[in-house]
Amino acid sequence: MEYAFSLTHQRMSIRFALCLAALLPALSCGPARPTFDSIAEGYVRTTLKLAQHDPSLVEDWRGPASWRPGPRVPVAQLVEEISALDRQLALAQSGLSSAQEFARGQYLAGQLRALRFAAERQFGRAATIDEQARDEFGVTLPPFDSTITARVHAALNQLLPGDRPLHERVAKLRRDTLVPADRREDVLTEALRACMEATNAVVPLLLDEGAHLVFRDNPAWDGFARSNGGRGSEIEISNGPIDVMRAMRLVCHEGFGGHHSQHVWIGELSNRRSWLELRLTPGFGPHLLMTEGAAEVAADVILTRRQRETLLRDRMLPQASLPPALAPTLIDVDAGLVELLPVVTDVARQYLDGTITQERAIARLTEEALLSNPEGTLTFIEQRRARALVYGEGRRVVYALIKTKDLAGLFAAFKTAAAVQ
Repeated sequence: MEYAFSLTHQRMSIRFALCLAALLPALSCGPARPTFDSIAEGYVRTTLKLAQHDPSLVEDWRGPASWRPGPRVPVAQLVEEISALDRQLALAQSGLSSAQEFARGQYLAGQLRALRFAAERQFGRAATIDEQARDEFGVTLPPFDSTITARVHAALNQLLPGDRPLHERVAKLRRDTLVPADRREDVLTEALRACMEATNAVVPLLLDEGAHLVFRDNPAWDGFARSNGGRGSEIEISNGPIDVMRAMRLVCHEGFGGHHSQHVWIGELSNRRSWLELRLTPGFGPHLLMTEGAAEVAADVILTRRQRETLLRDRMLPQASLPPALAPTLIDVDAGLVELLPVVTDVARQYLDGTITQERAIARLTEEALLSNPEGTLTFIEQRRARALVYGEGRRVVYALIKTKDLAGLFAAFKTAAAVQ
């Protein structure tokens, strides 16, 4: 009997252990872990709904039309949706198994953080420009270094000698090198072709359908690149006056090397990995900072100094009926003006924090930053706040990330999902 009992007990113990082993995972895991796909869909849908309150949040949506929302919902409900997505993302990010999942999680976390900030602004949340930079973009604005301004001004004074104030001499150079309206398309096409040739030498896959220019009366922006949903882009250029160096930089920023290349690369990443969140082009968050910063870097590095000089001297300036000998001076002045972008950040910080008046802000943008349209820039800052600074600050962030300060180094960053973080 004792033996029979022991055998029966042993069989029961084995059966119980097997049943317990099958039951434990269900007991210990609780609800199923949310998927990145479901969180990404929630992020897109919530963004599209919040954009009904603030249209600037979405530049483009190339995903399913059925995802576009119906009647507007209260912002309070959208804040709850964002909180739920944050909780789901925290669960999904636990125990990640691949670098791709980690990158995707980081992207969604940054964009959701920025989306929350945008929603809270709808409730009237007051925030300094430094707080917005931290909460929306995840960056800290560096302290202003006035020695950069002094150094750049000294160099520009040598390039443009004269008795008039420096900002007036720079403004005169811009006026003297305006592209005639009837030559505008030819001149910008030369720049676009040069950018295409330079890009093709590094990453030929970006060409395919390519980008083309269209000119419209749109005072809202100088240029805007809009993806056609495939591997091409329409680069919309304002019909307003434009000087030849601004034309070169604008086409590089929007076209090959800049936003057109980004559209192709991000689109391929979305299709290859079925990441529908990348079919949304947001006008906020780390995505905006990185893409605008990368486009600014592209405008810096896509052409070498020698290539720029050749392009200006042999193609763009003759097309504009301007003296080819101006090429070296224009290149050096343009490089100096780009270095003055931190002045714009400092002015925005002081003006929005109320430590300088509107008159003083315009004076600094004119005399220190040497901007061509200081009043328009200040209006843009008032409307967009820290988002108005993504060109200069994004440029700084991207330069800190890339390994080599050339086109190959910039494009290397776009071979991973980190390109849009």
